[in-house]
Amino acid sequence: MESRWDLVKRIISESDLVIEVLDARLVELSRNEEVERLINEIGRPVIFAVNKSDLVSKKSLKKQTNQLRDKGEVVFISAKKPKDVKILIYVIKRVFNKYGKRKFIEMEVGDPKLKYRETKGNIIVGILGYPNVGKSSIINALAHKKKVRVSKKAGTTHGIHWIKISNEIKLIDSPGVIPLAKEDDIRYGLIGAKTEIANSEIVAYSVIELFLKENKKKFEDFYDVKIDNLNVDEIFKKIGQKRNYLLRGGIIDENRTSSMIVRDWQQGRLRF
Repeated sequence: MESRWDLVKRIISESDLVIEVLDARLVELSRNEEVERLINEIGRPVIFAVNKSDLVSKKSLKKQTNQLRDKGEVVFISAKKPKDVKILIYVIKRVFNKYGKRKFIEMEVGDPKLKYRETKGNIIVGILGYPNVGKSSIINALAHKKKVRVSKKAGTTHGIHWIKISNEIKLIDSPGVIPLAKEDDIRYGLIGAKTEIANSEIVAYSVIELFLKENKKKFEDFYDVKIDNLNVDEIFKKIGQKRNYLLRGGIIDENRTSSMIVRDWQQGRLRF
């Protein structure tokens, strides 16, 4: 049985190019440094597919992706928009024409006898990304039908999938294969890679801090509250009061309030 990182290496090694799917709301947090290091080490070109771009302003997208362009191609995409999907296919072909067919690298993983197999196909594209960044939705849009089951719950699909996009392009996918660090609940809660969070209040506070920095008015309009000069804790309590999430004695129900804020963010209702 291959380990998760062995599967990541296998996907990268068998690909002509790799797509890393990122969350447009939090581009840096949804990047995986180890995946990008392996892509560079194995020697594959990379396309950064910045998904859920319809949830973010163009100004924010540009600001978040300036440095990415030095590392590879950047494509802003919403899987709901056929035009965006066509652009991604165009960029895949352009990158392939620029770099050509990869030289096969035989690597041993796990069992010493197990070696990477040579995949048949004109353009082989590996696709990687954290759970819930929208990778499955992009694959379905590329394939023009539901090839991969989509769910809001992280880690819905398992194992490696070989998906024919066209007569030219084949995808290699292994949903949820990128290991998640248990200690980083804030990061994975914000990008939605973990839907069950031990301390949702910390993540909720981080969401509030994001909006104080990026777009305070959007946050005020969404929850119908005036923030003024309140601190994060005061804003949190004001939202709980507004929604009448109260315990006995008028105490804010912190679990219910924080779960609501995190859910609103992860499901895209609360947006910049």
